[in-house]
Amino acid sequence: MGDNSRVRTGSTGKDRQRGFLWWLSGLAIFLVAAATAGLYIAQPPGGAVAADTTPEILASPQPLAPAPSPSAASPLTAPTPQPTFPPDQVDGQWPKNPPWDACPAPVWPGTPGTGTPGDGRRVLVIGDSLTRDSQEPMTKYLAESGWTPTFRCWGSKRLDWGLDQIKRAKKLDQLPEYVIVALGTNDISWEQPATTERRVNTMLDRLGPDRLVLWVDLDIAYSPFSMERADWFNKMIRQVAKDRPNLKVVPWEKIARQENAARFDGIHYGTSGYRLRARTLTDALDERLETVERENSIVQQAAR
Repeated sequence: MGDNSRVRTGSTGKDRQRGFLWWLSGLAIFLVAAATAGLYIAQPPGGAVAADTTPEILASPQPLAPAPSPSAASPLTAPTPQPTFPPDQVDGQWPKNPPWDACPAPVWPGTPGTGTPGDGRRVLVIGDSLTRDSQEPMTKYLAESGWTPTFRCWGSKRLDWGLDQIKRAKKLDQLPEYVIVALGTNDISWEQPATTERRVNTMLDRLGPDRLVLWVDLDIAYSPFSMERADWFNKMIRQVAKDRPNLKVVPWEKIARQENAARFDGIHYGTSGYRLRARTLTDALDERLETVERENSIVQQAAR
């Protein structure tokens, strides 16, 4: 009998636990049903959804970024192309190894000079040993003024050689608008005045009236004969210039004597004398260009 009472007691405990679980399950079902009924009453089927009254935090309106300008630079913008120039042209007929009294072969530079007043304009310089010995400083001064020079010079040469140089330059299409002629020193001692004057005019005719020519007069203190001939030449070239508006004479004799340019043989100068000569010719060229531009400006204004 004791065994049966233990069995009933254990069964009764299990029955109580089972009943409690059923009670919890019923309570849960009741709560779910009540919640469902409440939602149904608050929001019947087909009704409008209740608005959410929670404040919305709006971002500040951002302005639209402007469209990039077509001219605006960007990392992908192609670099501005740089101008390209042809290579320098060297006269192939000039000796590859010139003798001591000749200048280096004439070079027609591919890259024009920069600076003012020349602005890259070309100038041809034709001369004898005086040009040869002043070529280095003159190249420097011309470059500083923006000119692009080509030199054709050879010691002891005369006007007939100069005529050949003009012909050669024309053939190479290397005869620019501005030309400096520094010949005549060797002609006055070896040629008759009539021949010299004829060659001067022939040279100017070949250059033509549209080219602007500077002719350097002579400064000679070698002998009474050469000084007399130099004086004649300087008067003759100025007389020729009166009938040729494109020709201007550079008063080298006057400047050289005012500045006491030292000569060691009555014809050739020392280093300082050649620097002075180079400076004088460059200044004369600059002045000639400025005069022409000023005259052209006056004509253009009058034509308006």
